[in-house]
Amino acid sequence: MASAFSVVLSLGPDPFEMERLHFIAAALAKVEGNNLISLIVLDDCKPARDYESVATLLGHKKLQIYPSPRQFRGHHWRGGLATNYLFGFEAAFRSGSPKFIIMIDSDCLVLRSFAGGLSDRFRANANLGIIASGIKGDPTGQSAQECTWRDHFFKWSRRLRFRRTPFPRVETAFYGNNRTIRRLLLNAFNNGWHEVASPQGGAFAVSASFYEAYIQHQLTGRHGLWLKTDLTYDLIFGLLCAAFDLQAVDDNGPGGIFAVTYQGLPFPPGELVRRGYAWVHSLKCKSVEEERALRNDLLHTARLKLPPVGR
Repeated sequence: MASAFSVVLSLGPDPFEMERLHFIAAALAKVEGNNLISLIVLDDCKPARDYESVATLLGHKKLQIYPSPRQFRGHHWRGGLATNYLFGFEAAFRSGSPKFIIMIDSDCLVLRSFAGGLSDRFRANANLGIIASGIKGDPTGQSAQECTWRDHFFKWSRRLRFRRTPFPRVETAFYGNNRTIRRLLLNAFNNGWHEVASPQGGAFAVSASFYEAYIQHQLTGRHGLWLKTDLTYDLIFGLLCAAFDLQAVDDNGPGGIFAVTYQGLPFPPGELVRRGYAWVHSLKCKSVEEERALRNDLLHTARLKLPPVGR
């Protein structure tokens, strides 16, 4: 399929995550059922949950469930979460031939078809690694905020550094994972990654060209490379994109794919639909009831009728 893609999602232990997953799966089946190769879920919950109702929505062959690759090690939204997403990223390309994959958080939603447009852009530019929101600016037109992670990257670029936790010690980057991380970070800066541009986590697309470069840099099977770091998965994907000398661009203007911001939605539901966005983030609210109401409002405004939870 010319527009074939997969979706990767790490699912946290909160019981409400299953309800979020239900609507993501139902919407994908509704708007992109023919182009979706697989929905890959990294289950960060123990014991394992029952995914039968979700599999019924998508088709059993399209739903792939893996127990948490991080095995509850590492920080749950930094290095540990990055380990899950990188495992899913590799699994998506190993198990099929997607033209691209979408990395998502559970508090997002898809409102319309998008695969054709993303496939065309990736096909037209083999040097395009990531399409996202937040690289240069957000959906409201505001410039991306200055990265607050520079000190974190600087310490990983050192050959020697003193660590205080979990116990005082000197850490080196002469071999192993630290050496690889340092090499990738220096590659990124040598390729012009001085602004520390990265996609906004929530929903973004990664190309097959990115995966080819990932293989060339001998990173396959090393999804635990970042486990002990304090870096988030979206920053890591931005770093890798620059290290591979690939481009990362925004598609978050009117008619674009990603209305993605860190907290809350960039516009009210009616405006999001009027502007024609495909993926929206974040639906997370202070209470479950508020989030349900917001999702229902979005689906009603977009005229996207989905089966209720439990069907």
